[in-house]
Amino acid sequence: MKSLRARLLLLLSVAVTVAALVQAVAVFRNAMNEADAVFDYHLQQLALSLASGDMGLPGFGPDVSPGNNVDYVVQVWAPDGKRIYVSRPRSDLPSQAVLGYTNVMVGNEQWRVYSMQAGGRTIQVGQSTATRQALALGFALRSIWPMAVIAPLLLLAVAWVVRRSLKPLSDLSLELENRAATSFDPLDPHPVVSEMRPVVRAMNGLFARTRQAFETQRMFVADAAHELRSPLAALKVQVQMLGRAHDDAQRGVALARLESGIDRASHLVEQLLLLARNESGAEEALAPVSLLDTARVALSDTAELAQTRGVDAGLEDAEDCTVLAPASGLRILVRNLVDNALRYTPAGGRVDVRVRCEMQPAERNGSGPPHRMAVLEVNDSGPGIPAEDRERVFDRFYRRDGSPAGGSGLGLAIVRSVADRCGARVELGTADLGGLQVRVVFPPTAEQDRFRPG
Repeated sequence: MKSLRARLLLLLSVAVTVAALVQAVAVFRNAMNEADAVFDYHLQQLALSLASGDMGLPGFGPDVSPGNNVDYVVQVWAPDGKRIYVSRPRSDLPSQAVLGYTNVMVGNEQWRVYSMQAGGRTIQVGQSTATRQALALGFALRSIWPMAVIAPLLLLAVAWVVRRSLKPLSDLSLELENRAATSFDPLDPHPVVSEMRPVVRAMNGLFARTRQAFETQRMFVADAAHELRSPLAALKVQVQMLGRAHDDAQRGVALARLESGIDRASHLVEQLLLLARNESGAEEALAPVSLLDTARVALSDTAELAQTRGVDAGLEDAEDCTVLAPASGLRILVRNLVDNALRYTPAGGRVDVRVRCEMQPAERNGSGPPHRMAVLEVNDSGPGIPAEDRERVFDRFYRRDGSPAGGSGLGLAIVRSVADRCGARVELGTADLGGLQVRVVFPPTAEQDRFRPG
C-alpha cells in the first residue's frame, strides 16, 4: 500500500476497532460480575428481612407469597430438618444446603442459594442460575451498546483528522505542480508543520543546486557559442583565401592556415566536451589509480607537441602513489597540465613532471596526525602567471594577454573540475625553473596510510 492516507486510515481504523472491542469485552465482563454481585446481595438482604420479620407460618408476607411472580424461591426448615415453608411449591427445588452462598444442582438446573439460621430455623433463599444469567446479560448488553454508536463516530473522526493532517502535504504538492519549470525560488518552511520542514529544506537545497546547474549550463552554452564563433569565422575566411589562391605557394600557405584553424577548433570542441562531461556529474566512479602511470601516459600523449615546440619534457621524480579518482578524469587532468606547460614554454625550454608522496598534517591548520598525500607537480620555464591573475586562470575561456595561439582557455578550468571531483586541491606558484608551478595535492587513501610513521 503506497498511499500514506490509506495506510494511516487503515492503521488508525484497526486501532480504534480493536480498542472498541477490547473496551466492550471489558465492560461486558465487568457488568456481568457486578450483576452477579448485586443478585447475591439481594439474596442475602431478602433472607435477613425474612429473619427479622414474623416467623409465623404459613407465610412471611405478601412479597414471598406463592402468587407473586418473583425470581426468588424461599424455603424454611425446622430444626429437625423438616421443610415447613416454601414460597413456590415445585418438585425440583434445592434441598437444605450449608450456610452461606452455595451453588447446587437440581436435576439439570443450577441454583444459587443463600442460607442462614434464625430462631433455630434455617432460612434459604435461592435463585435459578439461568434466570440470573439472563438478567445479567440484559444488563451487560445495555452497558455496551453505546460503544456500537461511539466506534463509527470515532472512525469518522479519524478520517477527518487524517485528511486535515495531510492537507499541508496536499497544498505543497499543488504548489509544486503549479510551479513553472524555470522557477527555483525556495519554499517557505514556516507555514508547514514541523515534521515537513526537513523535507521543505531538502527541496530548497535541491532547488538551489538545480538553479546553479541551470545557470552553469546556460553560461556554458553562451560561452561555447561565443568562443566557437571566432574559429568558425576564421575557418570561413581561410577557406575563401584557399579558393582565391592563384598559385601553389599561396595555396600551400592557405592550406597550412586552414589546417591550423581546424586543429584549433577541434581542440576547443574537445575541451568543451570534456568540461561538459565533468560538470554534468556523470563521471565514472572513483577508484584507486596509479598517479605515476597516469603521468607517464600524459607525457606520452603530448610527446609530439613537445617535439614540435622543441621543449624538453620529462618525469623528474617518479614515486609510485595511488590516488582515489576517476581513471579517465585523472588522465585528462594530468594531460591538460602538461599540455598547458608545453604551449606556454618557449622553444628550448623545459617541463618537469614530479610525482611523489609527501607527509602532511591531517588538518589544514597543521594539527592532527600526519598522512602520506600524493602530490603531482608540473613545472615549466615559461613566463609564469602573476600572483594577481592566478585565481582568474581557472575561469572558463579566460586567456591572459599574450597567450599563445591554439589555446582554448579551458585547460585549467577542466583541471579544477576534475580535482574537485577527487577532493584534491590545486595550487599555483613559481617553479624553480622560473615559470609556473602547478601542484595538485590529493587526499590520503587507505593504501597510503599504511606507510604512516608509527
